This record gives sequence, structure tokens and C-alpha cells, in this order.
Amino acid sequence: MLDPVPVGLLLVDAGGRVEFLNRAAEDLLGVERSAVAGRQLGDVLPAVLVEQLWPQDGSPLSRKMEINGRKVAVQVNPLVGEEGAGGAMLVLQDISLCESLREAKEELEAIFNSSYDEIYVVDGEGYTRRVNKIGESYYGVEVEKIIGEHYSEMEEEGYFNPSVSRRVFEERRRVTMVQRTKTGKTLIVTGNPVFDESGRITRIVVNSRDVSELINLRQRLEDTEQLVDNYRRLVMYLRQEKLENTEIIAVSPQMKQVLDLVDRVAQVDSTILITGESGVGKGVIASRIHKLSKRCKGPFIIINCGAIPENLLESELFGYEPGAFTGARREGKKGLIEMGDGGTVFLDEVADLPLNLQVKLLQVIQEKKLMRVGGSQQIVVNVRFIAATNRDIQKMVREGLFREDLYYRLNVVPVTIPPLRYRKEDIVPLIEHFVNKFNLKYDMNKHFSPEVLDLLVKYHWPGNVREVENLVERLMVTTDSNLIETVHIPDYIINSNGELPGRVYVLGICPLKQAVDEVERQLIMLASQRCKTTYEMASVLQVNQSTIVRKIQKYRLHPAGANRRKN
Repeated sequence: MLDPVPVGLLLVDAGGRVEFLNRAAEDLLGVERSAVAGRQLGDVLPAVLVEQLWPQDGSPLSRKMEINGRKVAVQVNPLVGEEGAGGAMLVLQDISLCESLREAKEELEAIFNSSYDEIYVVDGEGYTRRVNKIGESYYGVEVEKIIGEHYSEMEEEGYFNPSVSRRVFEERRRVTMVQRTKTGKTLIVTGNPVFDESGRITRIVVNSRDVSELINLRQRLEDTEQLVDNYRRLVMYLRQEKLENTEIIAVSPQMKQVLDLVDRVAQVDSTILITGESGVGKGVIASRIHKLSKRCKGPFIIINCGAIPENLLESELFGYEPGAFTGARREGKKGLIEMGDGGTVFLDEVADLPLNLQVKLLQVIQEKKLMRVGGSQQIVVNVRFIAATNRDIQKMVREGLFREDLYYRLNVVPVTIPPLRYRKEDIVPLIEHFVNKFNLKYDMNKHFSPEVLDLLVKYHWPGNVREVENLVERLMVTTDSNLIETVHIPDYIINSNGELPGRVYVLGICPLKQAVDEVERQLIMLASQRCKTTYEMASVLQVNQSTIVRKIQKYRLHPAGANRRKN
């Protein structure tokens, strides 16, 4: 009768001898009843366990212990006969599985409640069965208060709106939507239906994530990008205004020739490539072209191709469509070229463009159309392009660093600005111009001594006009006296020998005789600045003294020290 009982039963007499045990007890203890019948309980169970189990006061006792690697619940029930104590019955129950299930349940509950996302479970009737702890911050109440609530009631009470469970029941499929909660949070919720074998929905598991902070960050990012755009337009406007207000000092024949060419080509829409060393005023010339052109009322967009990081260059130049990449604006963005529609786009340092973008730029110049990043439609742009570089772009074409087809498309009208060392006539007027500018700006009354001007004329000015402006400002703000003298001039200028590099600068194609005359004129002028007499000039230039005198008269030069002795 006792063998089918699923728990172990072990009967001992008053003397502690085993009288009976059923099959479940045999299995738990790992013994056969025929082998232990009549033996002491201590022979079947460890003595330590027997001492723990045996009741001292005759009352029932329960213990949990490990027997043969299993967790066993042992209950000792004393048996009292007519003559007193009559032994005891031990009830043994294997609780290993129950303990494992309890531990698994605790672990799952810990995981469930530790999830950053909300897990919300409704049954097949729409009643709430489980919600993890994060839900309390979403709905403003303790989880226990919404267990058993129907989703429709919670929707009516404003805990969330709209209900994703309603949509899942209606459409019988996974549904994702944006939901707003009673505490003002914005959630991205996904409801997943669970079906039984007959196709009936038995559960809906809803996963929710709070995206309120993400939305706030996105809005702040969009506001910041809008502010950056405003600042960028302001900087471009101020830069354009500065260029427009910059006076071009042109006393030398070379610069007058450049300005004459610029004034003529400004009236047409031909693409112009301005070349020249850094600091010669390429941006000022580009601004002059725009100001004199028919597009003067349109925008003048300045793009420094070398200052924009390469990974941002394409989107900055051509713009992008909504969702083109992570972090892109929801409404997309115009590129700088598109912003120049109806006006002029000045591509400064164009030689720094990567080859892959040179292809896109060539297409825009030829077809007057562009495609934004991530876009599929061509956008028509009415833009006049002016490019500039201080690099040897022809050499870059030969080395494969710059596309030949783009070079020829940009170089329709080449404008070469000579460096300042080849147009010495412009140095003193430039210095005087900047002296007047900074006297007015800083409320000063300073001027340069004749000796300083002579010294600065002999200097080769590797930084060109920009270096002149910076040096004049530096001397004016750091010199205490109103007269700037030789002692104030930096050593690197004083120690400069004023010699030109060993090459002849060619402005452009011209008759050979004119070029020779120009070289002669410059050499006579430079020699006159270095030498005290015409004999010294003749010695330096390795010609007769009479030749020097004749050349001075021919070119009508008035070198410093014109009254110097000829012998």
C-alpha cells in the first residue's frame, strides 16, 4: 500500500531500529529495505543527521538536508502508543527540482526586473499579467496596482496612449508604434503576439523603450545645427564683406595687367582659375570678379576645400537627403554649392579636393546639376565657379593627383597673381594703406621711417600681401613711439639679403621682347637698391657702366639715390 506513495516513508521503532521503508525511500537513501530492516537508523543515515532529526521533546520536526547529493525535506512524526513513545515515521521528499525551479524563477525575475526596457505582458483576453519594475517610472504607479487591469481601461485612464495591444489584437501581427505615457514619456513600443496551436492569441509581449531623452537630444542637435548654419552664413557674409571692402593696391604694371584682365572677364560667366602663392590676394580678386559681374546681387559662397575634413566634404559641398546617414537632419540639408544658386561659388584651395569629389564637381560644372548625398534626383543649380590654388596644379595633373579634365574645365580663363617680390612698386603703397587702416582702427598716429621703408622694399616677402598686413599691424601695436624705425624691425628681415629666388617669374604669354624688357627693368631696379653707384651696378650685372646708365634712361627709372655719383 505504501510503495506507490511518491514520497519516501521510513518507520523506526522506539529503539531507533528501521522497521520499514517504501520504494521512494529506498531510491532517496540508495539502499534496499531487506538490507536495512532491523538495523539502527544511524546505519542508514549519517549519525550527524540523525542527531539533527530526532525530536527531543516528542514534537514533530522538519529539516532540509542533502542526502546522496539531493536536497531532501525530512519530516519526523513521533508515534505515541498506549505505553508511551512508540518510535517515529520519517517522511522524505526530494525537493531538488523544486529548488532548481525556485532558483530559476528568482533568476528570471531578477533579469525581468533589471531590464532597461519595459516588458509588459497581457493575456489572451487583454488583461495585464506582468510588468517589470521600469514600468513604474513610465506610468507613475507601482506595478502591483496595474496587474489585472485591462489594456482598454489603462488606455482610457491615460496610462498610455495609444494602446499597442489593441492594434495587435486587431491586426494579429507584430506592431511597432510611438506611445506617450501618463508621466510624459515618449516610448517606442513593439507588441509581439504569442499564438497557440489553434491560432488563438494567448499572450502579447510588449517591449517598450523610453526615447524621450533621445528626442530631446535630437531636437537640441537640430537646434545646434541650425545655429551652426546661421553662424556659417554670417561668417560667409562677413568674409565676403571683408573681401569686398578690401582695397586692391595696384601700382605695378603686373598688377594693373591682372586687374585689367579681371575686369574684362567679370562680365561673362566663364570659369576662372586663379593661381598664385599664398597671401597674394586670390580671395580679393575672386570677390572683385563677383562684385563686377551680373551676379553681384546673388550670393558669394566661399568654400575652403582644404579646411573642411574629408569625411564631411561631400555632404558640405553637395548637401544630403533625409536619412542619408546616421545623425543626418530629418529634413536633409542644402550643400554650399546649392546655396550659391544665382551667384558665385569660390573654391579656394581647389587642389586639395579628393579625386572622388573632383568627378562630382566636374559634373556640376559641366551640367549645372548636382545630386545630394543619399539622393536620387538631380538638382539644377545656376552657379558661376571661380577656383584658386597656391599649388603647382599642372604638376599635380602630371602626377595623377588632380584630374586633367577638371583642370581644363576650371582653367577656361587663367588668372595668375604675381608674388609681391616681383612687383616691388606695390610694397610701399601697401604699407601705407595698412598703416592708415590700423591708425584708424586703433586710434593711432604712427608712421614708418624712410630707412624702414627701404629695408622692407628689399625684403622678399614670402608671405606676400598677407605678411605685409600682419607685419604692419604687429609693428604698430608693439611699438611705443609713433615713428617706427629700423630698431623695431624683426631680425629675420634685417638679415635678409633681399635676393630673389634663382628663377624668372612669368605672368603669362607675352611678346618675347616685352618679357626681356621687363626682366631688364626689374634687374636694374633691384641692382640700384643694392648698389651705391652705377659702376657697382655694372659690376653686379656684369655689363658696362654706360649700359646701366642707358637702361635707367630707357625705362625711366628713378631709383633711390638717383643723385648718386656715376663714378
